[in-house]
Amino acid sequence: MKTFEASNAEAEVQRPVMKTLVIHNAEDVSFQQVWAVLGRAFNFPIQITRQIALQAHREGTADVFTASREVIEAKRSVCDRVAETEGCPQLMFSVRDS
Repeated sequence: MKTFEASNAEAEVQRPVMKTLVIHNAEDVSFQQVWAVLGRAFNFPIQITRQIALQAHREGTADVFTASREVIEAKRSVCDRVAETEGCPQLMFSVRDS
């Protein structure tokens, strides 16, 4: 059986680039709508969703979730579908490098 070894440089290339999903404050979205979307999309407890919503309200943005780019895109899509199901405006998100 053949053993494969990767150099440190090769192993580094294989590591996914981590991104952070950031929510932005939006005046047309209520706290309850933010709680509902984040709770359903990420399975966050209500205490976490409240903390995220309050931080976004006070500071303009709040970090929601950190993962690979593919996972972030999938979660963002889930948030959009949940918002549509809940009948609320889509939440404003951006993505930044972690």
